[in-house]
Amino acid sequence: MASKLPRINHDDEVFALMHKILSSPIHTVYGEDLEKIYQLNVEITPNEISKLTEKMRRMFLEQPVLLTIGNDPITVVADMHGQSIHLLRILLSCEAPPAQKFLFLGDYVDRGSQSIVVICLLFCLKHRYPHHVFLLRGNHEDINTTLNYGFYDECLDQWRSEEIGETMWKTFIETFNCMPLAAVIGGKVFCSHGGISPWMDTIEDINSVKINNAICLVKRSFSVQIERPLVVPPYGLACDLLWSDPSQPEKNGWGLSHRGISFTYGKSVVDEFCAKNDISLMIRGHQLFKEMYPQGSVIRFGGRLISLFSALNYEGHRNNSSVLKLDFSGSRVKVKQILYRCRHYAPLKNHEILACRDMKLAKQQEKRRGSRMDSVIGKI
Repeated sequence: MASKLPRINHDDEVFALMHKILSSPIHTVYGEDLEKIYQLNVEITPNEISKLTEKMRRMFLEQPVLLTIGNDPITVVADMHGQSIHLLRILLSCEAPPAQKFLFLGDYVDRGSQSIVVICLLFCLKHRYPHHVFLLRGNHEDINTTLNYGFYDECLDQWRSEEIGETMWKTFIETFNCMPLAAVIGGKVFCSHGGISPWMDTIEDINSVKINNAICLVKRSFSVQIERPLVVPPYGLACDLLWSDPSQPEKNGWGLSHRGISFTYGKSVVDEFCAKNDISLMIRGHQLFKEMYPQGSVIRFGGRLISLFSALNYEGHRNNSSVLKLDFSGSRVKVKQILYRCRHYAPLKNHEILACRDMKLAKQQEKRRGSRMDSVIGKI
């Protein structure tokens, strides 16, 4: 029996931009500390961005706020923060779509040097492979956060006219406001950028939120739909899905976050949430702390929660990064971690990938064994 072909959106404009990014050469720039930074030498025009983001807004708004993803094998990727070369490395090592499904947990922009390239490539992949690439919103896909952490400035610097740059930034923000906020994979794995919320009783509350109005001391409830386009509010369910954090292992219940926004949640909260919603595992991004530097992830609360970070050597912290491959067997979830090592950690193991290596050497090695990415492009 012939295998079922993956659904592909054959859009010439999207394919042309995707091909331009994937086939662009690599060049070297130097950071503030004379550190080498590898980038894709590609020029994306305002017209290309306007057309792409218009299509993505329509596509995102056709999806629910809470995505339901089947139990096929899938790779989960957390924060990327403008690291274009590392994104390509992940696609090469994990197999690019449609050979592999991907769920990205947000924070595509800010901090890194090529946020525009990263978000445009991911938008192209999502549009072309809508059933193989899933994009969630992170707390950095927000008007206030991008103003302070680099994406706004990158848009202004990208084009000669600041007016054009600001228009493109606003265009991206309008698209971010349409993105979904959470996903359930295989009915067993809950994913969001930050975590869960005290406003949420069951997972379905994300699509239709039932709130008890305790402030008025009257026992009444009402439903509030998370309506998109959505500006991230300063409190509430949508805010918590993007901003909340797990508490320290010894703490239970809900607490106030050190970030000054949203909450922290402890083991008892996670256990109750998983039991009530028949969830086996929670995966989230959003955080990098010293405990995560060697592995790019940390497991907490008896294996119920994995915090994942996929940006490498983030802000010069010399951290390793990782992605997770999920395989489902009945009601069981098998999780395999793929670790990308910063060169400051040694020695390498056979199954690990040195990520901060000289890209010229990497390209020579790819040519020897045949560039898998080129072959993927040829099959599209």
